[in-house]
Amino acid sequence: MNLCQTEKHFLLYQVRHAVTAAAQSCSAVPECKVLSNQVIIATCDNNSPIAQVSIVFRAGSRNETYDTQGTAHYLRLAAGLSTSSSSAFAITRNIQQLGGNLITILDRETIAYTLQVTTDNLSDTLNFLESAVTKQVFKPWEISDQLPRLKSELASLPETTLVIELLHKAAYRNSGLGNSLFIPENQIGKIGSETLQHFFNTWCTTPRCAVVGTGVSLTDLTTLASNLSINTAVNSDESSKYCGGEIRKEAASDLTKVALAVEGANLKSDKDALACAVLQRASASGPRVKWGVSGSPLYKEISSIAGAEPFGLSTFNASYTDSGLFGVVLCSQPDLAGSLTKASRKWLKSMKLSDNDIARGKSILKTEVLDSADNALCLLESMQQQAVLKGKVSSPVSLANDIDKITPSDVQAVVGKISRGKLSMAAIGNLRTVPYIDELN
Repeated sequence: MNLCQTEKHFLLYQVRHAVTAAAQSCSAVPECKVLSNQVIIATCDNNSPIAQVSIVFRAGSRNETYDTQGTAHYLRLAAGLSTSSSSAFAITRNIQQLGGNLITILDRETIAYTLQVTTDNLSDTLNFLESAVTKQVFKPWEISDQLPRLKSELASLPETTLVIELLHKAAYRNSGLGNSLFIPENQIGKIGSETLQHFFNTWCTTPRCAVVGTGVSLTDLTTLASNLSINTAVNSDESSKYCGGEIRKEAASDLTKVALAVEGANLKSDKDALACAVLQRASASGPRVKWGVSGSPLYKEISSIAGAEPFGLSTFNASYTDSGLFGVVLCSQPDLAGSLTKASRKWLKSMKLSDNDIARGKSILKTEVLDSADNALCLLESMQQQAVLKGKVSSPVSLANDIDKITPSDVQAVVGKISRGKLSMAAIGNLRTVPYIDELN
């Protein structure tokens, strides 16, 4: 057999292996149950050579008070610091020596501590994950050592991220979902060990905890979850009320970023949440072909106004347990920003979608859901959110089937609610042409 034939056979083997792996990840059915200590465990044992185990809490920036804003940000940075049983050096060295990773992801409602390691080294590293999560002591000198990293993160935040943070603050004000994922500058250095420990003990409790994994058996997760040394108190989230409002931030920039939103769907209704997700993809979720342009109705409308001038545009949808945001984020040169903002607001008031647009949105959403099953971290994050927020986990195939059940009338019902919603707006950059919110209502 010559070299060329060998390469062809090897390539064919790779393709077959990839297809088989994708089929296994999509067909593996997640298992989920609630233990006697009220911890939810969920796993998708897809025979992956890499095991992922997450300890997730229903605790995020929404649980901060006005005086403790930034605590969740500090808590994320404190992952992997010294505990009552291991030093920061021991945690780092032992996990890295076995080729593992310890990562922490924070959002407004959850914080997830995730261990990634080969399956044969899982048993040797789980104790370090448990120690890093449940036995934190928040030594004052280690917390103060995080200040340079904290300031570096704030300084490197892109304006697109900042405008979304300001939009949440405008929509929900200084409480609950309005709290930023990032510490306010006036709070830097004010969050100490006692504040962190109190926050963790209050919100990171067993009734608000889930242990989630991929490539690991339900038995292994049960053993870990049953022995977690955390508080058992039952604490409820304070409901976040959507208010609407406006925040503008002038900045020396060549571009203008504007975010417009109204209240969207929450997670209490699966149908409304899925319909809102379909609506986002049908409206303007960006081009689906590299170097291509979007064929969505909003993009076409904005393009006719922008002409040959460059601009960026995308709809976004954020669904939380008790509220949600649906809107548009745009970026353009300052002279163009005003007209694009007015056109986007006009579109939010009277969204016109055909059945073909909705069918396209459903196809895009199904593709994203099924494609994420091939990405181990995306699959894990989906299971984390479902387990800790909904108390159950659906497979990617099941989610795709639920999307199929969404009808055009379901989407139009959501459109009707959104078109009547109260507006929130945030803008950053050169704002000389950007209208105020009262000019858009």
